[in-house]
Amino acid sequence: MAVDISKKRTVAICGSGGCGKTTLCEDILFQTKKITRKGSTDKGNTVMDFDSEEIERKISLQLAVGYTDHKKHRIYLIDTPGYHNFIADALCGIKAADSTVMLIDIKDGPDAQNERLLDEIKREKKPTLFFLNGIDKEDIHLDKTLQSIKENLSEKAFLLHLPIFKDNSITGYIDILSKKAFDFEGKEIDIPSDLEDQLEEKYMELVEEISTYDDELMEKYLEGEELDKKTINETLKKAVKEGSLYPMLIGSALKGYGTMQLLDEIVELLPAPEEAFDEDAALVFKTYNDPQMGKISLIKVCSGTFKADTTYYNTTKDQEERLGTINLMQGKTLSKIEEATTGDIFAVAKLKITQTGDTLANKGSKVKCDFVEMPLRYISAAIYGSSKGDEEKIGAAISKIIESDPTLSFTRNNETGEFILTGMGKLHLETVVSRLKKKYGVEVELKKPKVAYKETIKGKTTSHGRYKKQTGGHGQFGDCTIEIEPLPRGKGFEFEDLIVGGAIPKQFIPSVEKGIKNAMEQGILAGYPMIDIKIRLIDGKYHPVDSSDLAFQMAGSIAFKEGVVKCKPVLLEPIVEMEVYVPDETMGDVIGDLNSRRGRVLGMEPYEEKKGYQRIRALVPEAEILEYAPSLRSLTGGRGFFKYQFSTYEEVPPQIAEKIIEESKKEEEKK
Repeated sequence: MAVDISKKRTVAICGSGGCGKTTLCEDILFQTKKITRKGSTDKGNTVMDFDSEEIERKISLQLAVGYTDHKKHRIYLIDTPGYHNFIADALCGIKAADSTVMLIDIKDGPDAQNERLLDEIKREKKPTLFFLNGIDKEDIHLDKTLQSIKENLSEKAFLLHLPIFKDNSITGYIDILSKKAFDFEGKEIDIPSDLEDQLEEKYMELVEEISTYDDELMEKYLEGEELDKKTINETLKKAVKEGSLYPMLIGSALKGYGTMQLLDEIVELLPAPEEAFDEDAALVFKTYNDPQMGKISLIKVCSGTFKADTTYYNTTKDQEERLGTINLMQGKTLSKIEEATTGDIFAVAKLKITQTGDTLANKGSKVKCDFVEMPLRYISAAIYGSSKGDEEKIGAAISKIIESDPTLSFTRNNETGEFILTGMGKLHLETVVSRLKKKYGVEVELKKPKVAYKETIKGKTTSHGRYKKQTGGHGQFGDCTIEIEPLPRGKGFEFEDLIVGGAIPKQFIPSVEKGIKNAMEQGILAGYPMIDIKIRLIDGKYHPVDSSDLAFQMAGSIAFKEGVVKCKPVLLEPIVEMEVYVPDETMGDVIGDLNSRRGRVLGMEPYEEKKGYQRIRALVPEAEILEYAPSLRSLTGGRGFFKYQFSTYEEVPPQIAEKIIEESKKEEEKK
């Protein structure tokens, strides 16, 4: 039987890596009796971290969903990864949720990932509670953490609960609005006398802030009248729903402190789902795909009702898709249901054409649910199979992994011939390699991608090429004279036919050009393709019997190879135009680093979309940024990000060119 929409909550549990999100979900399920034994990430037996890679690494690599019931409300939990490498699933979880709970380490305070996620939460306009986790830790400086939250996350963050310590141990909390103290089992206790002044200060601070969201409440507050607690609570709920205020709770997911209080506030302060459309519509926000589970799609009902064994319409793909059995999902455990309504999350197996980000609706509908704009991929690696001919196996396996992880990209670089795997970071790519081996039996190795160097010339010359071969019977004869000169950068290749008087018959002119183009594919310095060269064919000879297409190809190749040596050949490297976004205080360090990478800064300006950030534009050799992402994260405390695109080719400095040429010759000798 469907749950009343007003009695539902769909909450994404988010925060930085290692802050206790999965542990909190485990404790929620345990305390609400959805599971009988509380697992741990160290032991690898939690409900939410069920993937073998997650169990081995003891971190969440993908989002997972579960559900529980509290005070006659159905609460869906979306446990999201915290590490930057897997941020896409966190963003998908935030999109699918109606609200969020952000965990913040109470000892360390917020970090760059908290900032990044809160930016997304604000953009998505999701009401949010902050859960300050780890209240059981030693040497906690709560005031310092609260100040950091206000400075780095939001000035509109306010404590709802005040911790009570006794002999350096947490014994309970004070509900600031009700001015009552409780232990973590919900039993009311006395307010310690040494906290009375602090409680009053926090109470006035909180009530003053809440009053700003209701004119009548503000007037009563300013006139010193007694405030109605129901009005205060309703105004607080309104401010939270609008994203204007972020209530903060305290607790310990590991010890189970504050879990039930958090559930109380989820029910009381966070909003129920709302009908997004006036028709049936659902968003596919996650796909699992592995050999054991098969393909399973997680779907959030945005409006209406979706039933099992029913055909719906994928409005993204413009094709019909039949849903078979539909299920609630608790980690990896499926429980069959007959229908799902607004706010519900359900799982369905073996969808044929539907992928992450797609909308399901009724036939004839044009409705489409908004989805996440995937973050920029930061790091690339060349991927090699353990044996020749593995490309097809690798491609087939990676395509399945990409189906469940849209931040991955797998392409072939036509310039270098390498297959390139691109993702969010080194750890991200390493998990793909591990999955390929464990789940698909494909062993691969990651290497630094080759740079698509080119060669060109700076001088010009005239060169003669002759190919003559007598083998008995018909021989081979081709003869040509060409002029070679450089073209402006980016012009590629030009061929001009200046033959007069039939010195070379017209049918063999293209043969000379083809021979030269073939020769340009293997440059003379380091074997890289040659570009930006103009050829004039000015003279030649032919034999009425022995001349042929092949002979003139060979003649053209000989003329080019012999002549280009005299034209001051140089090595070129690809230059990319970068946009680097960094906090104001790190701009100097980042610019210095770009300069050390032979970059040329073109300019800098405030970044309008994020206060306190600068946008730096620079031209940098591609070879210098193949592993730039970790360096930028280090320089900016994880707060910087960048994007780039190819700009042009430029000459490699002589001392660097010498090393590249030497390495190329060594590689050639190994073959």
